[in-house]
Amino acid sequence: MLDGEYFPDSYTIPIVIRACSQLHALQLGESVHGQVMKFGFDTNMIVMSGFVRFYASCGSVEFARKLFDDMPERDVVSWTTMISGYVQLNCLEESFVLFDEMRRDGIEPNKVTIVSLLAVCGNVQALDGGKWVHSYIVDNKMEFDIVVGNALINMYARCGCMSNALEAFHNILEPDTVSWNTLISGFAQNGCPVEALRLFQEMKNSNARPNEITLTSTLSACAQLGDLEQGKILHTYIAENNIIYSTFIGNGLINMYSKCGELKEAECVFHQMPDKDIFSWTALVSGYVQGSKLKEALSLFHEMQLSGVEPNEVTLVSMLSACAQLGALDQGKLIHEYIIQHRVKQDVYLESGLIDMYVKCGCMPRALQIFHCMRRKYTFSWNALIGGLAMHGHGREAIILFSQMQMTGAIPDSVTFLAVLCACTHSGLVSEGYQFFNSMSSFYGITPGIEHYGCMVDLLGRAGHLEEAAEFIEKMPIEPNHIIWGTLLSACCVHRKVELGEKVAQHIIRLAPDDEVYVLISNLYAEAGRWDDVRRVRALMGNKGLEKSPGCSLIEVDGIVEEFHVRGMMHYESDRIYLALDCLMLQSKEALFESSEYEASMDNKNGEEFFR
Repeated sequence: MLDGEYFPDSYTIPIVIRACSQLHALQLGESVHGQVMKFGFDTNMIVMSGFVRFYASCGSVEFARKLFDDMPERDVVSWTTMISGYVQLNCLEESFVLFDEMRRDGIEPNKVTIVSLLAVCGNVQALDGGKWVHSYIVDNKMEFDIVVGNALINMYARCGCMSNALEAFHNILEPDTVSWNTLISGFAQNGCPVEALRLFQEMKNSNARPNEITLTSTLSACAQLGDLEQGKILHTYIAENNIIYSTFIGNGLINMYSKCGELKEAECVFHQMPDKDIFSWTALVSGYVQGSKLKEALSLFHEMQLSGVEPNEVTLVSMLSACAQLGALDQGKLIHEYIIQHRVKQDVYLESGLIDMYVKCGCMPRALQIFHCMRRKYTFSWNALIGGLAMHGHGREAIILFSQMQMTGAIPDSVTFLAVLCACTHSGLVSEGYQFFNSMSSFYGITPGIEHYGCMVDLLGRAGHLEEAAEFIEKMPIEPNHIIWGTLLSACCVHRKVELGEKVAQHIIRLAPDDEVYVLISNLYAEAGRWDDVRRVRALMGNKGLEKSPGCSLIEVDGIVEEFHVRGMMHYESDRIYLALDCLMLQSKEALFESSEYEASMDNKNGEEFFR
């Protein structure tokens, strides 16, 4: 245009500036600004307001404010543009100060100004500021405006004040789809899934039509509740109403099915999606990890990388959890290397995931290194390391770390005490265990849960205090479950306390008569050498159709996790494995025979020498 000797006007320039804003093209916008100044538009209020918006959207809010202050004239659009610039950067105080200046300058705010202020209050969860704006809205009779009403609902929802959000919703004379979506999403995000589903039913009976945002929020509510039936109804609704199968809806369905434990359905949705983003892959990876399908999670992660999709922090945390549960140290190290090489922002969740992975893979030095490098240590970070030290038999070190945690001012929670009690269990620290257990309620106000009682029973059982453990269970303020009694029964097996073990077994059979209890009873009799009783229990298991679950083990070889089951023939290399096993057995027998011959000849030689 300029090359053709045409001159821009006050209509053309704002369009160009808006394009630069949308592209966040700071250098290009600065060039346009320089050209515009030559044409004498530096006093044009529309043009300069456009530049204020442009610089604010590119993060140069100080320069935007300088342009704003230099404007000879400013209308409501100019003021609102500058306030919106502060809102984009969540500058609450500056937004309100400018709002006051605006009113003192005699400019009446419009609904766009008000919506901007409500947005910043919601973004930073400034409930008091939001309530002040609400009172201004009421005083100026703006509460029935649907745009303002929707902004009010959003602000209260972001601040977690859903009763006020509901009240704002009811003040709107004819709520539209945005109104319903904002309210349903608010309830779902604030942990009120039942209310979100109820509102969805109301919405369907109103004039508003649900869209992909509504359905995504409602699917999230189903996922929170684990309500598979309602989730399937929503899936059918999507299909019957020909709603576009967008990435948002697909991701919502994958998340819902995964959280409800229907991984086959989640896989089906995933493979049917025409377009997948990082959230699609992450939803299924996380679903596999939560459903303990860890090898599938690793496989899908590799497939994702081959597809050229870059993992985000949530994907990496899920993968670290999979590696931790599998004990796949090599895979975990590769993920750690990826994080470093790609300069992934290491937030507290990613750092804690790395600590947990190294801890569970037995690599304590690396776990400690990451922990000490953390800028801020949250309770769950301390928990991961204390639990790791306890797991690997470093009970006293775990307790020392707990003392350091207390000195830093970090507040322990129920998980912390579970780790500390586990440390006492593995190190036989009975008196210390009692002290920590009692301090939970007396000093920290934490009510011990069934897991904490289980740790104490395990501690006493391992230390050989079986009668004391039984008495401890009898005095529990909550009903002991079969796991508590099973812990004591295991201790009876170790210490060969048959009589007590038989009494304990009766409790377990009453609560959960599964195959595990009969196996433990059988082991108890075997330890005591009572083979007739062993055969009797095994026969009883056969009559009841119970059988011992086959053992399973995992091993990582060259970065690949292999899974083996007792008497399993499903492994793709099972023929070669059993052939190698037969060879080893043969070599073992030969070695044993040679060893026996050697010992016999040595005995003869020594005997001959003795009688000489």
